[in-house]
Amino acid sequence: MINKLKVNMKIKQFRLFFLLSFILFFQACSFNKTTIKSIAQTNSATQIEENKNEILKCLIKYKQKLDLRNPYSYNKKIKNDIVHQIDLNQDYINLIQNEKKLTKYNEYFYYAFLENEVKNRNDFLIIGIYKLIFKAFSLEKEHQFTAIEYNQYDMLKLYEYLQVVRWKIRTAKDKNGNYLFNTWQNNWQLELSKKDDRDLNIIKELEYIKNKKESIYDHSNFSFEVLISQMLINIEHSLRKINIEPYDMSISALKSFIFIL
Repeated sequence: MINKLKVNMKIKQFRLFFLLSFILFFQACSFNKTTIKSIAQTNSATQIEENKNEILKCLIKYKQKLDLRNPYSYNKKIKNDIVHQIDLNQDYINLIQNEKKLTKYNEYFYYAFLENEVKNRNDFLIIGIYKLIFKAFSLEKEHQFTAIEYNQYDMLKLYEYLQVVRWKIRTAKDKNGNYLFNTWQNNWQLELSKKDDRDLNIIKELEYIKNKKESIYDHSNFSFEVLISQMLINIEHSLRKINIEPYDMSISALKSFIFIL
């Protein structure tokens, strides 16, 4: 009787072992690339990837806000496509300008901040920033296993260029004295920029002030600034992971910087 019980116990143990092995085998087969990547990556590389994801989220939010604030400066037909390629970490949208396909971020920034009239200026800005991010974080590769695999030059270039872009968004105007991008300005400030501001008494005659829709004491819109600052902070964290100490560019360097084709 005892021997029979032992045999039954061994059979049950064997069946349990076989069942567990079967389950583990299929779980192992079902590992996706994300699971393998998270196991293999170093902690620094994982943190850099997390920073990258946050940067891209901020960029999508920035585009959405920019299009709302500048509704006549983007191509509605490719709006969703631009967001889609950012979501997928792909780079397949290349605009045509003056019968030339633009593939480099410098080209996009050149047209984004050109003083002459540029159709769909928002798209040039957002795609330029994205192409810069794409190159710095090597998004054409599926993943980086270690932090040292990231190109230090490209990552630093992203940090510097984004500082320049932030400055130019704040200050750049076209040949008629209009801001290229409406972001931080209140409506009365946009009105004032189109008038002779040597006589400050004109402020009270501005539509948004006169009709009490806005006040000169209203805060400027800092939401755009916050998003770019968040992007820069995440880039700073990434730079330190690859042994580069980030630095703020001087005002003179920002003012004198020119994007060329």
